[in-house]
Amino acid sequence: MGKGKGKGRVIGMGGNPQQPPQAQMKLDPTKLPTVHCENCDSIFWEEVTMFKEVPAVQSPNGQKSMLPIPVVRCAECGHVSEKFLPKELLP
Repeated sequence: MGKGKGKGRVIGMGGNPQQPPQAQMKLDPTKLPTVHCENCDSIFWEEVTMFKEVPAVQSPNGQKSMLPIPVVRCAECGHVSEKFLPKELLP
């Protein structure tokens, strides 16, 4: 690659450098509402992983496996808000 050629060039989601990317909104985080835990009012969150078992008959390779699903929970009390997890995935 030539000197500086292609470095720092922003491309759109489709990977086509000919089309300019769509303008992004500038957000001021100080003006956005903070998400609070419904259970303890904490504002701190952590990502954990929930696993679903995939039966062999539904697995692409025909073997029983596990499907990891990222979940966000309150860092203080461990509450998983419905905002962060579809009801279909709740245990």
